Amino acid sequence: MNTKLKVLVIDDDAVVNRSFDRVLTSKGYEVVTALSGEEGLNTMNENEFDVVFTDIKMPGMDGLEVTESIKARCPWTPVVVITGYGTEENESRASVLGANGFVRKPLTPEMIENITLKAVSGAEEHVAPDTTVPAANEPEINTAEEKSGTVRPRSISKTIGMFLAAPWIALGYVIALPFIGFYLVAKLAIQVLAKKHPAKSGVLRAVGLFARNVGLFFAAPFIALGYVIALPFVGFFMFAKLALEARANRHAAA
Repeated sequence: MNTKLKVLVIDDDAVVNRSFDRVLTSKGYEVVTALSGEEGLNTMNENEFDVVFTDIKMPGMDGLEVTESIKARCPWTPVVVITGYGTEENESRASVLGANGFVRKPLTPEMIENITLKAVSGAEEHVAPDTTVPAANEPEINTAEEKSGTVRPRSISKTIGMFLAAPWIALGYVIALPFIGFYLVAKLAIQVLAKKHPAKSGVLRAVGLFARNVGLFFAAPFIALGYVIALPFVGFFMFAKLALEARANRHAAA
């Protein structure tokens, strides 16, 4: 590769850091390591990275807090969480915070290379094309119908269902937007204060979590309302889809 892609690895285990450094440097990446969440975030203040790996369990700031902080300041930077304490709860929290991947230790050199490539380039670019030959009992696609531009009834029902449901779902988000904005502004203010007063970072982080919970408390009912109002339209689409599929199956059998 002409321009070296920069990778930041945040892990309090120096052995893990050396493993990433050794594997990725040999593949043409530029690797920077940090032994704590705080050190990693300070490093990001001085450099831009194409992907960040962070361990979960570390002294001081843990990996989930690191992920949240990185996504708040650089939402476009891929963050992959690595851990020897993989649980569904941690994986779910990492996903909610915007992590682009969640992998469990131990990691082989092949795993390190593959997850880095996937995080940098995007999963869609590395999905192999489907070359599976349809089974003999599967109906063939009516290519003549597709080429002529004919729209299938199932597509019509889906379009109608989404058209009717979308305004109500959007309404829930619009109503909830001020509360979400309140949380984001409060979060930004707390991050600025934390930089100016590092000794009070723990207290400010607690205030930030409280602000987030308050924002979610007020926003959740309105978002839920949008889904509840949209539910009949979604139900209509599901019933219409089932009816059209049953009709198509009867015609195919005939």
